[in-house]
Amino acid sequence: MTRERKLREVLNLRLDEPLAREIARIAEGQGRSESDVARTLLGYGIEVLRRLEAERLGQPFEWQHEVSAPEDQWPTTVEIEAHRRPMTDEEVDRAGLREFVGGYGDDFEGSIDD
Repeated sequence: MTRERKLREVLNLRLDEPLAREIARIAEGQGRSESDVARTLLGYGIEVLRRLEAERLGQPFEWQHEVSAPEDQWPTTVEIEAHRRPMTDEEVDRAGLREFVGGYGDDFEGSIDD
């Protein structure tokens, strides 16, 4: 049973050919529409950006540490690791999936807390 999502907003994007081909390849492999795949990938990108922003906001204010000279600062890169884990009850509820999974994690054998 799939959950029908009500989509209201439209975003018209211009994609370069390699990106469009990759989205089409993923969509075909997963049996999904290209729009659905693009929405999922956009969501992943937003999640990464939010986590990077949260990391930056956790750093001390400039006045709390000595600022190094620009030539002493080493450039950084973003590393992304992906893995699957069971959703928490809060995440299930926030995603509106409770009707599809039933009760709460503690009600099932093999729940996350076991």
